[in-house]
Amino acid sequence: MVKVRIPATSANIGSGFDSMGIALGLYNYVAAEENDSGRLEIDILDDSREFLPQNEENLIYRSMKRVFDVTGYKCPGLKLTLENNIMITRGLGSSSAGIVGGVVAANKLCGDKLSLNEALKLAADIEGHPDNVTPAMVGGFTVNVMTKHMIRYVKTELDPDELSFAALVPDFYLQTKKSREVLPKSVPHNDAVYNTGHSALLAASLITGKYENIRTAVGDKLHQNYRKRLIPNMDSLFRLCYDNGALGVYLSGAGPTIIAITETKNKSFGCDISRILINKMKGWKLHMLKPDNIGACILENN
Repeated sequence: MVKVRIPATSANIGSGFDSMGIALGLYNYVAAEENDSGRLEIDILDDSREFLPQNEENLIYRSMKRVFDVTGYKCPGLKLTLENNIMITRGLGSSSAGIVGGVVAANKLCGDKLSLNEALKLAADIEGHPDNVTPAMVGGFTVNVMTKHMIRYVKTELDPDELSFAALVPDFYLQTKKSREVLPKSVPHNDAVYNTGHSALLAASLITGKYENIRTAVGDKLHQNYRKRLIPNMDSLFRLCYDNGALGVYLSGAGPTIIAITETKNKSFGCDISRILINKMKGWKLHMLKPDNIGACILENN
């Protein structure tokens, strides 16, 4: 049996649209066990079993099958036991966690026939972009570019004693497809230049620890202004987080989750925001998360 732990991820980080992501300390688990039954059995241990497929349409199984097909591995029968703690369709990389979990588990079952770069490229091909799958696979803060043959990325480990990530998660879903449909097919040249500079500043600031730049660096003109029509109170929540000392606030992935980057020493942030949400915005909940610098890892292999 192989058991894999996969972190949640937060992509875009404001200005880094489709190119940056951070792994966070909230985890899904995939346990895969071969048998001689010749059948697929899927057991989901959490409430997501009510709406996730438990057959060959399951994303984790489909990702595993891609590995088996690419490597030529013959899997006689398979039992998957899944535990999903990452909120689905909330902008925290639940689909990427499924893809990465399936790829890592299948690669281990077939004897590590894929290198890390090959496994990462396969996962990105399934997802369609690398901004979530890369940090889910390797951990940390990653800057990623998808080429024809591989994913080019730089990973930086973030100190959990310095930075924390406050995830404001609403009680409604937002499909990535719907969130992408509101984006324009082209943008003004000035907006592209704006994001180029701000994303470069963001990467440099997180890599070097110049956290005082984050509020400026998360500035974006490519996606957040278009998507906020789908997310009630987005502007108010941004202001709320900044008023309580956030270093930077941004829409996580395609949304609707909002992430506030905070200094870990700002102990009052979580309590203050939670109290306000409970009293004034009951549809939102706060999850205080640490950065994850490990990425997908094997917990069991026997």
